[in-house]
Amino acid sequence: MNRTLIASLALAAFAGSAAAQSNVTAYGVVDANVGWGSGSISTNKLVGTDGLAGSRLGFRGTEDLGGGLRANFLVEHGFKSFDGAAASAASFWNRQVYVGLAGSWGALNLGRQYTPTFMVHASYDAFGPQGVAAQQVLYGSMEVAQPANIRANGALNYQAPNTLGGLQLQVMDSDGTSAPGKYLGMRVGYNAGGALATDIAFAKFTNATIGDLKTVTVGARYKLDAFKFYGLYDRADSGTGADTHGLQFSAAYSMGPTDLKVSVAESVMKSAAGASIGTTRRYGVGFVHGLSKRTSLYGSLAQLNNSNGAKMAVNGAATAANQSAKGLDLGISHAF
Repeated sequence: MNRTLIASLALAAFAGSAAAQSNVTAYGVVDANVGWGSGSISTNKLVGTDGLAGSRLGFRGTEDLGGGLRANFLVEHGFKSFDGAAASAASFWNRQVYVGLAGSWGALNLGRQYTPTFMVHASYDAFGPQGVAAQQVLYGSMEVAQPANIRANGALNYQAPNTLGGLQLQVMDSDGTSAPGKYLGMRVGYNAGGALATDIAFAKFTNATIGDLKTVTVGARYKLDAFKFYGLYDRADSGTGADTHGLQFSAAYSMGPTDLKVSVAESVMKSAAGASIGTTRRYGVGFVHGLSKRTSLYGSLAQLNNSNGAKMAVNGAATAANQSAKGLDLGISHAF
């Protein structure tokens, strides 16, 4: 029996004994889909994963320390639903792993955590951060430092309390001693639970390959009856390599248990000299139909139009420069 499995069984046993104290919760998501990608070079059909939400197994808990102070922890393993393999070969607990303290002053956590940059991406896209029609997919394919913009290792993360009249603040600094590099950033936003919400994140990412990369990400959402309208803008500037910027508008309409979604996005990459070296525009449509509070059917369709040398595709397909590509996900997602 390997050490990873032994550690997993030990943690599960601990969670089971601690659950009696009502301070530890086991949770997860299993998401699987039938995917299709088409490009001018190749077409790919597959049974895929994570079209609506990332498949995961996690444990989280809190302990009341008295005086309004709480300890909290979270460990989360991501896996591929089509074969059960870990989502990352680098580490078993590859999604988030942190421990910290929280009180009336906010929360301070240490470990591997979502960055302020990613939190804006995930919050202001009608499709969320997953699937062929998601803006994070488009931006991530253009952005050389995208893995560090999702999660940072060895991070110190402060989250302000929800007692500031809707104002929100997140500040993160990571030590940069492990891959993919150092992340330093902050997110400032407003969300009082009403029709309008907005966020802006500033960040600096550093690794040995690209040097310093400075990013700005802005998002907004407005609710109008059964409609939700989203706007998202991101920009990444490198001192020595390619720069990128992207813009997306998306919307969702709720019709009972079904959400209908549309989006249009464009990402542009420029050389250090300022010449355009890739432009991709993506159109997306999709739906999510809730069978229950935990189980949903979903579908997403994307059309990608490449120009200026871009050759982006999705779902494992390949396309030549300046040629279009398509992608489709049809799947089921269950949370437990």
